[in-house]
Amino acid sequence: MRVLAVGAHPDDLEILCGGTLARFVREGHEVVMCHASLGDRGSFVHTSDEVTGIRGAEARRAAEIAGAEYATLGFSDGEILASDPDQRRAVVDLVRETCPDVIVTHFHGDYMSDHNEISKLVFDCSFHATLPLFETRKPHHGKVTPILYMETVMGLGFSPTEFVDVTETIETKVAMLEAHTSQLEWLRDHDGVDIVEQMRTTTRFRGQQCGVAYAEGFVPCLTWLRPTTQRLLP
Repeated sequence: MRVLAVGAHPDDLEILCGGTLARFVREGHEVVMCHASLGDRGSFVHTSDEVTGIRGAEARRAAEIAGAEYATLGFSDGEILASDPDQRRAVVDLVRETCPDVIVTHFHGDYMSDHNEISKLVFDCSFHATLPLFETRKPHHGKVTPILYMETVMGLGFSPTEFVDVTETIETKVAMLEAHTSQLEWLRDHDGVDIVEQMRTTTRFRGQQCGVAYAEGFVPCLTWLRPTTQRLLP
């Protein structure tokens, strides 16, 4: 199975579904980890160009730790916009290039616009990717792909309906997140948080909800053409 995971920024996937992505890889599936933006505005000490290079290298390393393919759409932080025609074509081409059997992305209603806009972009454009006359650089994708929404940051406003036991991949998830050294520093300095510790706490809480040590929660998209009788999560 081909899995496309799309986060707004470098580190979002690691925080919210890294253990599940690592499990997909362990079970023999192909995973593409794509961050839509460059992470180019999250620094007190670097220029945008400098932090773009740093964050990109960190994201590539995190994908390597998981055993996943790496991709980025090259948008700027704070400028992800679902109505932007160029961004829509970029996401259409991402779907057409990766030909996913399932897509994992942000749940709508998270704490910042980039997360919510990429959620809408993925929903809209995974459908548009199937239209032969929606012309881009790539031929159309053959099916409307099922979408699984990962939870919001710290789980606020999110009630999972499906769980993945990530007890055996929690340390891989931690290593993936710790690869984002500059982002850990940024979140500490800008928001006063230890995101690794917070991630552990949330993942442990989800585990308590479903009777395992650590888990991640998801909600499937249930609009027409998306549901399936197949269990898509590991």
